Amino acid sequence: MHPDLSLKENVTHGTKEHPIRAMHFTTGANTPYPDHFFVKRHWHSYIEILHIQKGTYLIEINLQEHLLHTGTLCILNSGEPHQITGLDPDTVHEVLLFTPEILDFSYEDEWEAQSIAPFLTQSLMIKNILHPEDAGYSQILTVFYKAVHCVHTQTAGWYPRCKLYLLEWFLLICEHQLLLPAKSVLSASSIRKITRYKTIISYMEKHYPEPISLQQLSDLIPCNSQYLCRFFREIAGVSPMQYLITYRIERACFLLLHTTQSVTEIALDCGFENISYFIRKFREIKGDSPKEYRQRHI
Repeated sequence: MHPDLSLKENVTHGTKEHPIRAMHFTTGANTPYPDHFFVKRHWHSYIEILHIQKGTYLIEINLQEHLLHTGTLCILNSGEPHQITGLDPDTVHEVLLFTPEILDFSYEDEWEAQSIAPFLTQSLMIKNILHPEDAGYSQILTVFYKAVHCVHTQTAGWYPRCKLYLLEWFLLICEHQLLLPAKSVLSASSIRKITRYKTIISYMEKHYPEPISLQQLSDLIPCNSQYLCRFFREIAGVSPMQYLITYRIERACFLLLHTTQSVTEIALDCGFENISYFIRKFREIKGDSPKEYRQRHI
């Protein structure tokens, strides 16, 4: 996990006036991803469209894994937890993110009432994976790259033109019946599981500087502590308290690199009341003491 990002991503993509962002990712030597591309599980309110130009990726969406190859188009709905792992050292993909509200109309015409409004309230969701052989793929991909080009070049009038492309893109989604009832995409049990997981994660990331007990976390769902540990470990691979410790250490890493606070101040700010325990856990997770980590990375 990057230390300045939470699982509920708080990064702003674009601006309030232009809430669209396009990004190009290439991995390999002399890139920010020399070994392989990886983004830890997170979620955000934006729609994310990802096109794989080269390589194979393992993408987890709503806790389900999908193996995707060159050419695949992946669409992530607002709030869907996802994790992206490149399985090859040299991969290439293009990403477009935009706030779904820019599709909205103040006038409630037929399209607004039947498709756009239900999509914004998430009673309808876009199908996540689109392969080259699927109906509508070529048209949808063409409009996607028109929008991407607008964002990258930002010539005069780029934003309204890009917005028109996104409306055309959404129309193609509707025409090819890729807008599906939410209950057909996720079962009630899956929705409940994801909601519980997000509730626990969000609470820990908001309150990590404070004392947090297993009982407090259990009360959020609510459930008993044994169920919580089993449920959380099944998803995250670690216990809730181990996840909390790791998250606190990641926040400490950020403060070590971006502030002049002392190790003691950072430990206390990150929820560690015992400084010796903080240093021991930091070394277990990072391989260095906090002081050594600061010296090696600044």
